[in-house]
Amino acid sequence: METVERYIYAVTRRLPEKARADVELELRGLIEDLLEERLQGKKASKDDVNEVLMELGNPEDLAKEYGGKPQYLIGPRLFDSYFKVLKLVGSIVLALVELVVVIKAFMAPMGIVAFIIEFLGTLFEAGIQVFVWVTLVFAGVEYFGQDDLGGSAKEWTPALLPEIPDQKRQIPMSESLVGIGLSILFLVMYIMPQRFSVIQVAGSSTTVIPIVNQEMIPRFLPLFIAFAGVTIFKEVWKLAKRVWSGEVAVVNLICNGIAIVLAYLLFANPEFWNPGFIEQVLEANVSSATGILQTLWPLVTTRFIYVIVIAYVIDALSALYRGFSIHDKGARRKLHD
Repeated sequence: METVERYIYAVTRRLPEKARADVELELRGLIEDLLEERLQGKKASKDDVNEVLMELGNPEDLAKEYGGKPQYLIGPRLFDSYFKVLKLVGSIVLALVELVVVIKAFMAPMGIVAFIIEFLGTLFEAGIQVFVWVTLVFAGVEYFGQDDLGGSAKEWTPALLPEIPDQKRQIPMSESLVGIGLSILFLVMYIMPQRFSVIQVAGSSTTVIPIVNQEMIPRFLPLFIAFAGVTIFKEVWKLAKRVWSGEVAVVNLICNGIAIVLAYLLFANPEFWNPGFIEQVLEANVSSATGILQTLWPLVTTRFIYVIVIAYVIDALSALYRGFSIHDKGARRKLHD
């Protein structure tokens, strides 16, 4: 019966991946034995199945019995996704950051000892940033997004069982990983403004010209952290849920709304950008691209916020369609069947 499959899914999804198959077999056999004992050869009705599942209790509590006491920061339900995100985002961010260090070393030669110190120092600093932010976001989802069953404070019934994910409604992991990786990358680059800059080479001299106003970094840093954090939280929430639904679409909409407000406070503020950027470029090196840069720079500082808003609005509308329209079509098809 579908209710049994949903119950087994609700239990096993909270367990470590390597234990799920064995627990599924054991739990399926247990439910069949309880039904057989109750019915004595009669055909099971939906009410009979519901009564047996009520005897077994809340899937969350049963999963804890199989998986041990919940003494963790990030539990089994999210740990596989957390570890994959940590590895992938870490690889992307560290590779990009260290690529900048290598390019900088070629443009501005330094001693081998100084290069090794900067290389390892940047690697360590970026690695800590990635680990802290990914861990904090997943821990937040673990703590605040306990479950869609209502938690132990609400009396559990089989009607609260989650739907088994439809493959058409699955959220691609790559979609969320790209969002997380880019958010962490830009956060790390803003914290280290020497990475968020234009490098001008004139003869044997190299000048690093920051795009953002370095003097205003302490003021804007909390907003930038919040901006990146909201996006990361949204993507991790999608990874945790794994399936498009009305709930996921609404959370996505709220996060995008907050991100738009934070983006406006950041990128629409002239003090965010380096006020002497063009002058510093001209002083460092006069090239054929300078005229283009002088034309584009005012557009970047005044119109970049529009790009951000459009991107988040499109993402919100797309999420609402996938969360509600696809879900409703699946529900109507299921009811028709």
